[in-house]
Amino acid sequence: MLELHDGLHPHDGDPAWFEAFWFPFIVPEIGLTVYVYPWFRTALGLWGGGVLAWDGKGHTAWTMLHNEYRWAEPLGDPSHLVDGDTLNLPQGVRIDCLKPGTAYRVRYEHEALALDITFTAARELNVSTRAVGDSKLFAGHIDQPGHVTGRVRVGGEWHAVDCHWIRDRSWGPRRNDNLNMHVGYYHATASGDDAFLLVTDSSAAPDRSTLLMGYLVRGGVQAPLTAGSAAITRQADGAPASCVITATDELGRELRAEGESLTKFAYQLQPGMFNWSALARWRFGEVSAYGELQDTWHPDKYRQFIRTEWQA
Repeated sequence: MLELHDGLHPHDGDPAWFEAFWFPFIVPEIGLTVYVYPWFRTALGLWGGGVLAWDGKGHTAWTMLHNEYRWAEPLGDPSHLVDGDTLNLPQGVRIDCLKPGTAYRVRYEHEALALDITFTAARELNVSTRAVGDSKLFAGHIDQPGHVTGRVRVGGEWHAVDCHWIRDRSWGPRRNDNLNMHVGYYHATASGDDAFLLVTDSSAAPDRSTLLMGYLVRGGVQAPLTAGSAAITRQADGAPASCVITATDELGRELRAEGESLTKFAYQLQPGMFNWSALARWRFGEVSAYGELQDTWHPDKYRQFIRTEWQA
């Protein structure tokens, strides 16, 4: 039986209750980013999400490399998804919990894309319960850096996967009417010894944001961030182009990180959430590593920004 945080949590009947598993990885040699992102609204008896992949050749739902994403499929009794330590999802995603909170095998088979990867944690779980405004977007949230190995098939060609990346888990109410929501999610992982994550609230200014939560790993020592901010620049279409982070952790260590977008994709993950995700190259201290620039908005807020402020 799956342990706490690896299986679905009990809900309180709130129709906005939401759970998601996120297992991403990259193959930088071919500019490939893959998201395995199944989600559940168990109080409504629905599931959705799926598997997305993109490279530098397309960044919309209809031009990206792979897009098998669902919105509102009937779930039924969620207990039928669990078989011992395995979560079997309706569209063929299989998540095996090899060691709770530490190691997971993820498999998926499709004519256009297949994968068999293992995530092995490089650091302990980072559990947060800090909400964004009244949305409770992070009522329950896990972020964890790790090492992803395995292989991915793009069309008929297999590629090795060997990257340092991050995974997350989220649960709790996720409302679609959080009209002021604008969150930044910036991360890079060089190894288990050097990594960072900064999650920010950007609701007050579109391209400058302040710390909600995060961590710094330096020299193998991890500590939570206590203060920080991020400033981004944008491409002509509004996608993130670059980011500069300044932050301080609980040990008094300072972080300055500079990230540059390499590839991007734009997606509306739920009715109340639009996301720009960009594969990025980061420099922090003496370290250079891959990571992401994620710029997440309520669609109505982003629409107003892009039509009135950005394109004015």
